[in-house]
Amino acid sequence: MTTLRKPRFSLRTAIVAIVLGILWFLLFNNALAPEGAVEAQGTVVDQEISGKGLCEPIATVVVDGVTYRTPPGTSAKPCAYGIGDSIDVRYHPDDVAGTLEIPLEGSSKKAVALLPLVGVVLLIGGIVSLAGNIIYRRRIKA
Repeated sequence: MTTLRKPRFSLRTAIVAIVLGILWFLLFNNALAPEGAVEAQGTVVDQEISGKGLCEPIATVVVDGVTYRTPPGTSAKPCAYGIGDSIDVRYHPDDVAGTLEIPLEGSSKKAVALLPLVGVVLLIGGIVSLAGNIIYRRRIKA
């Protein structure tokens, strides 16, 4: 008879990993533009400079005669944009003020696109651990 190997992680750990994986995935799965999003050209009107010298552009865009202001965009050092420069902005026509943003560019976009993978790995690991715990408990009872 073969001896049963005790699972590496407890049942509680497996469940926590599944929950964290789902939450992580939902929180960081925003790298893609929402369906129906519109790209437009905005104008940089301000720069937020952090204590570390990172520069975040703030832009305005006019949609249907209304001027909207973006939250600070991608950080860069030195500043990638100057006041008055044209910059890409993205928004959803149904909620311009709530969805207006400066989309990520270059390596920042790639790095943020990888963030949901951490959630997927946690989720898969939690499911595998949960299955191992269930199988182990069933064999112990048998």
